[in-house]
Amino acid sequence: MGAQYTVEIFDTLPSTNEYVRQLAEAGAPSGTAVLARHQTEGKGRLGRKFYSPTGTGLYMSLLLRTDLLPEDALLLTPMAAVAAAEGIEAVTGKHTEIKWVNDLIYRGKKVCGILAQSKLSADGKKLAYAVIGIGINLTVPQGGFPAELQEIAGALYDTDESPDAQLFERLAEAVLSRMMAESGNLTARTYLPSYRERLCVLGKPIIVVEDDKLYDAAAIALDDDMRLLVEYADGSRAWRSTGEIRIRLS
Repeated sequence: MGAQYTVEIFDTLPSTNEYVRQLAEAGAPSGTAVLARHQTEGKGRLGRKFYSPTGTGLYMSLLLRTDLLPEDALLLTPMAAVAAAEGIEAVTGKHTEIKWVNDLIYRGKKVCGILAQSKLSADGKKLAYAVIGIGINLTVPQGGFPAELQEIAGALYDTDESPDAQLFERLAEAVLSRMMAESGNLTARTYLPSYRERLCVLGKPIIVVEDDKLYDAAAIALDDDMRLLVEYADGSRAWRSTGEIRIRLS
């Protein structure tokens, strides 16, 4: 059985990640989780906002206190991606894919984003704590997604589907329990086979985004440290541990 966790649920928060970070600074224990049905200032990767409308999504953050080395912090996001994907499948029966490094894709659109943030210990030799935020689009917002997201964002349930009334709580439990089970020994990478099985970019044409420039490339391989090997149009290759890629559809 995995480690235990505690949950606090809010109708609205500015940001679950920021709220849990404040709890961490106040001494909250590992396993402290916060859920919200709406975020007014949801956080995404690369300083972006995460669209978090009322009543259509599950927005949650989990505090972990670990002995991870700073270089192993990159393992938090893929672990959470697998936990979310497996939790979604267990509760809804819907199979999601993973777009490196941290997005879940369902029917070709993003339905889940993940943001892991961490703080170093005073001596800088390990992590003092980490906060893992997960946002899952359960249903399509009334009136649809904003124009800038319509080609990108999707939801687990279409407008003509009626999810279980307890979906919010059941899905949170499924994802949190999986994250807690993996958190005690992240460097064992037991989630890696599931991550690779769900990874949807290998062998596919992609676009690498770097310094606001776009580069045509192909995703070649993924190593055990979650680095993606990309081959650029000129034939050069590079291992990428962070950054943004897009799947090229045409």
